[in-house]
Amino acid sequence: MSLVSFSFAIFLICSLISYYVIPRKFQWIVLLAASTFFYFCAGVGNFAFIIFSSLTTFFAARLASIFNRRLAEKKQVLSKEDFKVEKQRSQQKKRIVLSILLTLNVGILIFLKYINVLFIHKTFLLPLGISYYTLQLIAYFMDVYNSKCEAENNFLRFYSFVSFFPQLIMGPINRYPQLGKQMKEEHAFDFSNMKHGVMLILFGAMKKYVIADLLYQRVVSVLDNSPLNIPGILIAFGVLMYAVYQYADFSGGIDMVLGIAELFGLKMQENFKQPYFSTSLANFWQRWHISLGSWMRDYVFYPFAFTKFMQNLSKWCASHLGKHFAKVLPAGIANILVFMLVGLWHGPELHFFVWGLYNGIVIALSDFLSPAFNRLNEILHINAKSRGMHIFRIVRTFIIVNIGWYFDHIVDVKRAFIYLKNTILHFGSVSTLMNRQYLIQIFGHISNFESQIVLVIIGSAIVFAVSLLKENKVDVYAKIQKKNIVLRWMSYYVLMALIILSFSFASGETGFMYAQY
Repeated sequence: MSLVSFSFAIFLICSLISYYVIPRKFQWIVLLAASTFFYFCAGVGNFAFIIFSSLTTFFAARLASIFNRRLAEKKQVLSKEDFKVEKQRSQQKKRIVLSILLTLNVGILIFLKYINVLFIHKTFLLPLGISYYTLQLIAYFMDVYNSKCEAENNFLRFYSFVSFFPQLIMGPINRYPQLGKQMKEEHAFDFSNMKHGVMLILFGAMKKYVIADLLYQRVVSVLDNSPLNIPGILIAFGVLMYAVYQYADFSGGIDMVLGIAELFGLKMQENFKQPYFSTSLANFWQRWHISLGSWMRDYVFYPFAFTKFMQNLSKWCASHLGKHFAKVLPAGIANILVFMLVGLWHGPELHFFVWGLYNGIVIALSDFLSPAFNRLNEILHINAKSRGMHIFRIVRTFIIVNIGWYFDHIVDVKRAFIYLKNTILHFGSVSTLMNRQYLIQIFGHISNFESQIVLVIIGSAIVFAVSLLKENKVDVYAKIQKKNIVLRWMSYYVLMALIILSFSFASGETGFMYAQY
């Protein structure tokens, strides 16, 4: 079911009515039933995968929790030396459980996601949300493993958290201590939650249908179907459109997901925080797909950076290369590893690997060279805290991010490098972009160009204005709610009008980009 479809609207309304009509202690059962129905609609055959992964993680976490509890009890009665021996035994048992769990669940994900690379003629459709719920399950187990939360004793309650239907489409990757706890609570009908949820859904739908869907074919036309000798200015314009398209598509979908959850009184993890206002590439990835970034930080970056090998490497650097290298070398290697994994998480294609490697290397180099940059600022008498420097960093980061988008979208790595070379060495002039022949190539049939571009510009302007206000700590929704009723309702109607107008030009349902990952 598409998030914006008549069938989904009926499904959502029925779920909400049931959720708030029945006794509140049974609300989690409504969510369980709704999520199960939603997943069945996406494909009955795939239901076995999410059940298997949920069951194995549930019992593995229970086992890890038992080991933790027994160890805590023995701490009270054993001597320090005996407790140390017992702790090592407990860790060994938990590591065995962890290894089996990762082999089973990550193995399934790798098999289904990368089988086409190993066997060209085999085609498997990925179960809905498998990349998201697999990481979510690993996070839950690791939190129990490290005694950060207690294992859930009721499998159906646990499964209602794993299968919560909005998050299955494109995330975010929620944590059990936050969302799972909320799903155990009773939620009274709250009209303010409803209003905010609907506003989020409309704002997200506007991003998706007014901006992303109207740009999609234009992006494909420039970056996928153009000749190799296309002028650089057109390629740069195509990449810029892709940057806007991808943000509108992904953040729009996340807004809708967060809005739907809020209708049920649930607040999911934030996944975007004005990423195109970032002042460094590292800062960008702290603001974009936040739930994936925090997952990689907690369960890959820190565990790897604090391994015995990396700690010994840090000590060696401290004695031979200085404190700066001792600090940044383990972090740099860990960042490269993380982004290589993020690239592979997106897909098994080479261009994703190159894209991940590019991001990891740039972040590592920026850390290595930070003393040189600081020294250069001193020599040139540049005030690093000035507003002009802040704007420069935002523009610089935006350019660095967009270079990465070449490899993110263009499947053929050779083609991506040629396009990047054309952008740098054969840029062309602005008049090239205004050539009617190229406009037809980019925008298709020219008769609808004006109307579509006006809609995209209006939608993008709204998104930019909202982002700018939020970047300056302004609660846009709260500001709107303080206005008179005419202005409040106008904000809803403007979004709805733009969405309806966009349907007149859309070439069909494109789906959400990140739903395929």
